[in-house]
Amino acid sequence: MSGQDAGIVELSVTCFIHSLAGGGAERVMAGLTSRLSQRGHSVTLVTLDDGSGDRHQIDPAVRRVTLNLSSDAVGPLGKFRQVRQRHQAIATTIRAHMPDVVLSFCDRMNIDVLLSSHRLGPPIVVSERSDPARQSLGWFWDLLRKRSYPHASAVVALTEASAAYLRPFSHRVEVIPSAVDTPTVCSHRDQAIGRKLIVGAGRLEAEKGFDRLLEAFAKATEFDPSWQLVIYGEGSLRDQLTRQAQMLQIADRFQLPGWMRPLSESLAQATLFCLPSQYEGFPSVLLEAMSLGVPSISVDCESGPRVIVDHGRNGLLVEPSIEGLCEGISRMISSPAEREKLGRAGTGIVEQFGWPAMVDRYESLLSDVARRHRDWTNTLSESFNH
Repeated sequence: MSGQDAGIVELSVTCFIHSLAGGGAERVMAGLTSRLSQRGHSVTLVTLDDGSGDRHQIDPAVRRVTLNLSSDAVGPLGKFRQVRQRHQAIATTIRAHMPDVVLSFCDRMNIDVLLSSHRLGPPIVVSERSDPARQSLGWFWDLLRKRSYPHASAVVALTEASAAYLRPFSHRVEVIPSAVDTPTVCSHRDQAIGRKLIVGAGRLEAEKGFDRLLEAFAKATEFDPSWQLVIYGEGSLRDQLTRQAQMLQIADRFQLPGWMRPLSESLAQATLFCLPSQYEGFPSVLLEAMSLGVPSISVDCESGPRVIVDHGRNGLLVEPSIEGLCEGISRMISSPAEREKLGRAGTGIVEQFGWPAMVDRYESLLSDVARRHRDWTNTLSESFNH
């Protein structure tokens, strides 16, 4: 049990996320469920996919359930049937386990869990893993989020800015930032000495802004073509980014190797890390790069990076544009001394956003929600008996 609250009792927790195949949210879910299990709680982790693409390991004591329902349906009728099938599977899973509390990660997963199961009994806590003010789900899903979130016992936001957006349609919003692992591969930093390698990482989708990173990289390194750019990740824009690199005449200095496991070893070999996203929740990959001592540049999003990066002290925040990224990259590649200073300072992020504090806060929230629900149920039962 946590040292934070000796009154916390063992819980049964059923957790939902679309998969463990991606980046930040999946890494945090895997780490959180594992650590809750190690603290003596009974934890079940449910994913919509079949688990074959997992990138993150979980503690052996965590019970794993895969629903194999992640394929896309075709046409309105097919999509309706798929949603109904998904809701039935989620509800059946919760009935089978009847946990003390349910925890769901990520917007559409949260909506599915709430719509299918908020009347089944167990209280539900949902966690937003991006910036809900910026990440539109489309008008229909945005409407469903506003209609379903009031049924959650609590909503978790990554930053105060995101929490402010969520409060109008939730009676309880808690701010719990993501956590970063203590580095175990710092020895790989030796391989960065003398290299000229800029690294980015994330889903290859429009909101991640890798198209403008390519433009900025091409401009900033125009007169020093010995610099290389590697972007780790997968997504629908892989071919588009490859064509863009060819058009910018940097194809021979650019790589898209997919996801590497563990990513930390690849990040540690970078001279410089760059986060060009249009918006973020609380970017785990930025935390990871900084924790490894990699000097980092981030676009100054409204949520996330500005909470993590203290501009000029442990990293750089730049304007959200090609020009801003280009200026930041140019500044860093021209000053090895500043890179070294920012890289050293960045490692302090581990103390600020470590796992124990994050798990303490989730454990406390889940325990409080379960206790309140139990007290309410007992009171209701007594009133009926009288």
